Amino acid sequence: MSVEENLAKVAEALHGIDHTAPSNSKYKYGRLMAMMAELVDLPSTAVYASHVSKPDNLEVRLGQSKMARGADLSIAVILDGKYSAHLINAARKFSEEYGRTLVLLVQTITGGEESWQPMLGLASAGDEKSLAVLRKLQEQLGDFDIQLTQAQLFSVVGFSPDAIGHALEGDASLPVVLSAVTQTDRGLSEVESAVLRRRRRTVQQLQQLAETPGTTETDLQRAIGDKYWLFGGRYIGVAPRRKFTFLDEYDIPLLCSDGSMHIVELKGPRISSLVTHHREHYIVGKDVHEAVSQTVNYLRAMDDQRTALQTELEEELGFEVDLRRVRSSVVIGHPAHVEVKKGRPSRQQIDRAIRAYNSHLSRIEVLTYADLLDSAERTLVFEEESNET
Repeated sequence: MSVEENLAKVAEALHGIDHTAPSNSKYKYGRLMAMMAELVDLPSTAVYASHVSKPDNLEVRLGQSKMARGADLSIAVILDGKYSAHLINAARKFSEEYGRTLVLLVQTITGGEESWQPMLGLASAGDEKSLAVLRKLQEQLGDFDIQLTQAQLFSVVGFSPDAIGHALEGDASLPVVLSAVTQTDRGLSEVESAVLRRRRRTVQQLQQLAETPGTTETDLQRAIGDKYWLFGGRYIGVAPRRKFTFLDEYDIPLLCSDGSMHIVELKGPRISSLVTHHREHYIVGKDVHEAVSQTVNYLRAMDDQRTALQTELEEELGFEVDLRRVRSSVVIGHPAHVEVKKGRPSRQQIDRAIRAYNSHLSRIEVLTYADLLDSAERTLVFEEESNET
């Protein structure tokens, strides 16, 4: 079809529409979007059109809905007399900040006759695919100005890198994007820094949760989840199952870099009698003794059933792990919640009592949530400083 015929079809698709009425863009401009998609060989879902009445609402109209954000080609429908330098600047800014390909489709009314003409096309510099779409549209609807915008990497979906993460989440192209970014030294450094920042936020949230009076063991177990890195660099993940022996189920079975397993037993953070005062000294309370005894039973059962269990895991599930001399940690209590009859002991007194108790244990270590999270925080700070250097 000729340019004139295509423009006539555009006018027909838009004829009779009340552009100012609030309604779904797909319902209002469905015919226009389908026609434009056909002209540039795009799927109908890849084109989005909406009425833009003034510069201030361009971003809202073309960037608010999920359908709008996912479009390869955005069309701003502009009524007669509304096309202005301010609107052009708003469109250029939108294209730069969001990396969007945009066409300004403008209405002209002369002697009562209505016509429509694309006046400006915007695409990111270096985006050959989008530029090809605009040139194809020029062939179909006549010549119009095409300008290239300098979209920045972290402006593709907003100024925040977090916005990029949300945009790519679940997208099949995410592994490809990350692979390309990490091919360069700076890209790898930035990705590592982003991971460290997110982990530090996680540690801070867990610290607040552990210090909150109403927090339960279940709350912390859910929050820690599969964040194996909290426990140190020796661990590479969490085992795919929590039940190994006949009678027991572990809170967090960690997989070690040497192929062995480490069992983490979580208890509640609010243990007021974490330590008690006994004959002028602080000693660990009964809650600690009970938790350690529970863990001793875990290790004894694992030792007793190891041979049969290891065979079952390897032959039936294809899961290889060395179950010889499995070790364990008990994470229990927080110094902020400890109270004894003689008052509140200091962090140093609590640490000393637990350290003395640990010195007589063999394959089990007791630590508080403060110990665990402070250690994780120090590791992340060190890694962050090393990365910056």
